[in-house]
Amino acid sequence: MEVVKTPDESQYHYWPPVFGEQMGPHGTRHAFKGGRKWDGRRSGTSVCGAEDLPMAGPSEVDWLMAPTCMDCHAFLKGEQSWTK
Repeated sequence: MEVVKTPDESQYHYWPPVFGEQMGPHGTRHAFKGGRKWDGRRSGTSVCGAEDLPMAGPSEVDWLMAPTCMDCHAFLKGEQSWTK
């Protein structure tokens, strides 16, 4: 019987829309390490270093309207270039 390997979730990122005072009406999509989807936690620290960001299950509109955090994007892009 072949053993199926479970992927290492720590290498994945989840990009949920999060909402705060300075994130606009649709929030901002920040990257969080440790999985492909929201794990139910109430807050977290994004890869760009923004701390204690409130997290909740976003609506479909939130996913479409929230812009990507360009600091998270730049950090992960730089991290990827070091792995090659």
